Amino acid sequence: MQIMLFIGGWVVMCIGMHFCVTRQSEHDLEQASLLPFADDPEAARAMSRATGKVCDKVVNVPFETAVNQATVDYIEA
Repeated sequence: MQIMLFIGGWVVMCIGMHFCVTRQSEHDLEQASLLPFADDPEAARAMSRATGKVCDKVVNVPFETAVNQATVDYIEA
């Protein structure tokens, strides 16, 4: 019985993954692979030069804004 549940769960997982991946266009999948570079414009430019792929959503966060919004807990020794 456990083997049947395992096989059934595996089949459902594979079908779900298939539908999730095939519903995306080639452009959407390419942009998803470029997301790690979206928050660093310099890295996005370097990656674009190296691969020829352009990251559509590059976020420019000013340094002061990032520092002001950061929360840091200091431990006093």
